[in-house]
Amino acid sequence: KDLKDNIDDVTNALNSFETSINGAFKDGIIQQAEAKAIAQHLNTLNAEKADIDKEYSTVYNNTYLTGTPKTNLASAKTQYNTSHANLISGINSAISDGKTTESEATTVTTLFNTYNTNLATYKQRLQEALDNISTNKINNVEIGATNLVQNSAPTSGLWGASTNWSCSLVECTLAPYGKRSEEHTSELQS
Repeated sequence: KDLKDNIDDVTNALNSFETSINGAFKDGIIQQAEAKAIAQHLNTLNAEKADIDKEYSTVYNNTYLTGTPKTNLASAKTQYNTSHANLISGINSAISDGKTTESEATTVTTLFNTYNTNLATYKQRLQEALDNISTNKINNVEIGATNLVQNSAPTSGLWGASTNWSCSLVECTLAPYGKRSEEHTSELQS
């Protein structure tokens, strides 16, 4: 499964859970069957979150993830973790006595909305992190002394900043000479 599928699984589990909660809270009494269904939904939601936690660790610890995307991902994950814990706690509190009040139902609805918002933000930040990783991987691909994606060449050392480079995936040439750079090493050093 990819990251998007796991986030979609959480979203689907959350929507199903919210529907069950709304039905269970409607009459203000939590029947035994409803309590069991709620417990199963809590287990499902926790299992889906565990998948996200595992994938988060992999992405966050990737050496190519840097800067603002890394910071934003960590912040979004913290908010998501908080909303998850608050939702679980709020539901357990609301059903603990076998009945629910209008106030408890409103609180749980708010917690579901916050969870959805923070999950969507996390999904966005995860995509930004993956884009950052991809960009940094591409920017660090070097063949010889040239990063071909950025079409950059060394700006110091043997060749100097004023060297006119022409690069392809096969070889790099010094454009004024039309020959492979290895052939001119001795010429340029003298």
